[in-house]
Amino acid sequence: MSSRHGREAFFIVGEGMRQIGSDGRPESVAPSSLQDTTEFRFSRFVPGLRNERENSTNVLAKLAVAMVGGAGRTDPTLPAGYTYLGQFVDHDMTLDKAELDLGQPVDIPGLLSQRSPTLDLDSLYGKGPREQPQWYEDDGMHLRRGTPLNFESPKAAKPGFDLPRWGAQGAGQTPALAPRRARIPDARNDENLAVAQVHAAFIRFHNCVVDDILAGATPGSPQEVFDRARGIVTRHYQWMLRTDYLPRMVDPAVVDAVFSQGRRFFERHGERDATMPVEFSGAAFRLGHSMIRTAYNWNKHFNAATAQAQGPIRSGHLFRLFRFSGTSGTLAPTDLPPGSAADLADLESGNNVGDVLPANWVADFTRLFDLRRFGPAFTPAPSDMNFAMAIDTQIVDPLKSLPIASFGGVGEPDLALKRSLAFRNLARGRMLGLPSGQQLAYALQVAPLTASQIINGKGGVEIPDSLFAGADRLQLETNTPLWFYVLREAEIGGKNRLSGVGAIIVAETFHRAMQASTHSVVNDTAFRPTLGPGASQGRFDMADLLHYAFEGKADMLNPH
Repeated sequence: MSSRHGREAFFIVGEGMRQIGSDGRPESVAPSSLQDTTEFRFSRFVPGLRNERENSTNVLAKLAVAMVGGAGRTDPTLPAGYTYLGQFVDHDMTLDKAELDLGQPVDIPGLLSQRSPTLDLDSLYGKGPREQPQWYEDDGMHLRRGTPLNFESPKAAKPGFDLPRWGAQGAGQTPALAPRRARIPDARNDENLAVAQVHAAFIRFHNCVVDDILAGATPGSPQEVFDRARGIVTRHYQWMLRTDYLPRMVDPAVVDAVFSQGRRFFERHGERDATMPVEFSGAAFRLGHSMIRTAYNWNKHFNAATAQAQGPIRSGHLFRLFRFSGTSGTLAPTDLPPGSAADLADLESGNNVGDVLPANWVADFTRLFDLRRFGPAFTPAPSDMNFAMAIDTQIVDPLKSLPIASFGGVGEPDLALKRSLAFRNLARGRMLGLPSGQQLAYALQVAPLTASQIINGKGGVEIPDSLFAGADRLQLETNTPLWFYVLREAEIGGKNRLSGVGAIIVAETFHRAMQASTHSVVNDTAFRPTLGPGASQGRFDMADLLHYAFEGKADMLNPH
């Protein structure tokens, strides 16, 4: 079972199903034979290492309160688009691809590979055009595209600027789907507008590669064209992650060491099907939550200036990104103050819904990624550029009250507390028995943070004596929840990148996932990029990907 912001039950190899029991306590349950075959495979980064000293709910709740709010710091070197590229990547690595069709024969080796973490873009491709043609155009080569509603931005009201949506055909699905639901393999990629627009950009990327192959002398059959395109897209994607995304998130020295010398700790020899360490999915790769902004200068229609001049209906607030998605939102405008109780109630009411994205909400990618090297037309005004919040222990205020559709929380008890993203992360870590930061520092031979560093930090949240004293303070200092610990490491020694424990977990997990992929730049060491304006220099970063996918046209990257 999974929820949109994270699973609530995990199949951990060698332990069984890790979940919350009927008494509210974490428990491990022996899996059924079906679960043993089909569940996504999680593991421990260090086999057998788990935390038996459970932090109390009171400590976790107080820590969540301390982490949320305040002005926060932006990172002027980190464009905000990388926040949502990271979310797209997370969904690629953790997609549960082993959903069975009742009555269909079970391919056990196939299931074993499908329930392993890879970076093969399965959240984009699903099982391919033969097995899942619903994601593809009739030619079996191109991915489906969506067309926004023509409103205020006619250039953006064209195919490709929105995700494909089910429309009237959604009623015929089992279960029935609302017309606004995205017609893509992983509905999580439409839980907010930013990750949805990143997904739409990857659809463009694939389709452009298909078009280039078809323009060649001997393209081959439709299946051959698709297979070639997927291989090209996936290798370029992994190259971008290795050379652009990862060094922005993780100490580059650690990334270079892992990719040049191999893994020191996690599944070192890769002798079996890959697994996903719960320390990665439950803590270290939740770094992106600290990067989320309260509001964005989204495009010329929705930004700080338009909100000030015209009111909430023109706000680029985070909750508007939830609203203009098909999974968490309604795709319909409102003038209610974003994030207010009235806004949440309206968002969750099921009323006032649209079927497609309005064109005036299409992303201006020049504000989300650094495209300045391509010229003045790709360069927004300095005040319009969006930078991510620094990777630290501080979380922006809106994340203390998530829309319930963003995490599948309808009917949950203690809903007010569970709306808090910080509390959900901390509580999930306890449920998983994640080792403390100190336990992993010792196991990974990393100097642990001091008690003073844990309490005071460096630019993130300071833990006040009024909130933590006595036994609670000692608990936090000596048994620090792993998610908080890796964010504190980024503050203290990482220059707003993961360092120490967090860096090792993320770099080695990415390396293992690439190694396990069908198309792999780890295994294919001769691969070099051939697409985009940087290919001649061996460069393919996210800016190059966008430039190629949007045909090098500034008025497509910013169609407003």
